[in-house]
Amino acid sequence: MVMQAFSRMRPLRISAIIVVSISAFFIIYLSFGSFSRPGNINAHLSLPTQDPETLKRLAEEDQRRREEEQKFLEEERRLTRLRWIENHRSVIEPVIKATTKDIDQLVISHDIAITNPINPWTDADKRLLETSLGQKLLADLFTIPEPIPNFKTLTFQQRVYKGLFQYLDPIITEGQIDVTTDPTYSSTWDLFQKLENTLYPWISPHWENSFHINNNTRGRGIVICVGNNQFKYAATTIRGIRQVLHSNLPIEVFYIRENDLSPIKRQYLETEFTDVKTRQVVHSINDRFTQFGGWAVKPYAILASSFSEVILMDADVFFFKRPDILFADAGYKKTGALFFYDRTLFSGWSKGRMWLQSFLPTGSSLLKETRWWKSTSAHEQESGVVVINKNKSLLGLLSTCKMNDKQERDKVSYQYAHGDKETFWIGFEMVQTPYSFIKSYGAVIGGLGDAGDPSMVCGNQLHLDVDQEPLWWNGGLLRDKNKWPDRYLTFTHYAQGVDWAFETSCIRETDKIRDFSAKDRKTALEYVTLDQQRRKDQNLIEKAIWKPKPKISPEDDMEEE
Repeated sequence: MVMQAFSRMRPLRISAIIVVSISAFFIIYLSFGSFSRPGNINAHLSLPTQDPETLKRLAEEDQRRREEEQKFLEEERRLTRLRWIENHRSVIEPVIKATTKDIDQLVISHDIAITNPINPWTDADKRLLETSLGQKLLADLFTIPEPIPNFKTLTFQQRVYKGLFQYLDPIITEGQIDVTTDPTYSSTWDLFQKLENTLYPWISPHWENSFHINNNTRGRGIVICVGNNQFKYAATTIRGIRQVLHSNLPIEVFYIRENDLSPIKRQYLETEFTDVKTRQVVHSINDRFTQFGGWAVKPYAILASSFSEVILMDADVFFFKRPDILFADAGYKKTGALFFYDRTLFSGWSKGRMWLQSFLPTGSSLLKETRWWKSTSAHEQESGVVVINKNKSLLGLLSTCKMNDKQERDKVSYQYAHGDKETFWIGFEMVQTPYSFIKSYGAVIGGLGDAGDPSMVCGNQLHLDVDQEPLWWNGGLLRDKNKWPDRYLTFTHYAQGVDWAFETSCIRETDKIRDFSAKDRKTALEYVTLDQQRRKDQNLIEKAIWKPKPKISPEDDMEEE
């Protein structure tokens, strides 16, 4: 009986299971139907339980989902495109704020110029030029005051130029639009080119325009400006970089014109040392406008160099550490430009501040903290070593070059500054390009009482690193190259301070006198040994009997090893 009862119940239970399963299937299908493939509305049409309202709702949901997916993909493509443009622009100038990450730590070791960004050009700017007021602005932009350059106008011109550059840079970088012919951009491009020709006529013909300057630059290297008179310093400096510091950074030696560095001296520099090239700066910069002489060539040499990142150093500069480390400096990496302070000299000098106030409408956070502004020194920057990343700081560098242009330097810049020195940081201020200084004023390297008061350290100007240790000095190996051609520095002591005895080049303060470490003194004395060898070589050059070393073939080189 039990078996008969079970047999009777089994069809009923199976039927119930089938009904429940089919019901569950429809519930699940209706619940998850919206996840079916987009546009698969026919699947819903085959269900007898779906009414027209449901079908409409499902269709709308499918449409919304497709639209959202499309918007998401378009946004991803847009962001990818913008990131590519951002990373490939001609100039990527840092934007630094007081709240920027790590800035609170960085200002312990560096003075950072937090600038006021110049906004890119806009259509509103273009419309303004079309007004009657715009005629005055056009006159300021495209006329050149005579007989003395007007730095207030020059600052205005360069800031407008920067805004135009920043507006055009991403468009040119993307390469989808020809700004020279496109109706939307051609008038702005014409304005940019006209202003560039007014400000920087010496760019042409070597570069078609400033967007091409960084096109063929690569890597890192050292730039030294050398004439016949500086050769004796440069030859020892370069040998020291290679043989004492063991730095392999490529070096470009710039001279102005054909007769400024004799062929035999060029040959010496290129054959005595590895990876050293000599270059004539007027092959890259149109000298018809610049009419180079002396210090003025230095910022232009940075511009003309084949390196993207440049250490500019004077021929009489010597390092205690490999110069390569400057590229790892935190201030340089943050801003793209690293400068060094000069000695504190001639307190009470107020001409610098008055001049800056006459043409700078806004300045960086550092401007009013400078000794120039506070009238505590007539010297602010020492340009014996300057480190610049042209991919970040090209616009500041162009401004510095402009301050060293023929009319600007002769009639204005060099009336307030000793040569090119102050033109670097002031040029950057004119266009509000960030820069940094290591927090250390010029110290002194030499010995106690060396041609001065026996209680003071006297010698040449020394520059310290972020740890306040000796980094480099300028003025060469001699105690005074202009007085004593055979008297070398003693390299026993160095001192920090701001009270300089200018005539004897001593620091009067005696509370920060330090002995040189054995390592640093050994480095300095190695330079002296190299210089004595240079003297012998130069004697042969002057007698026209110097011969270059024979080139060593790879096979001979291997045999020597």
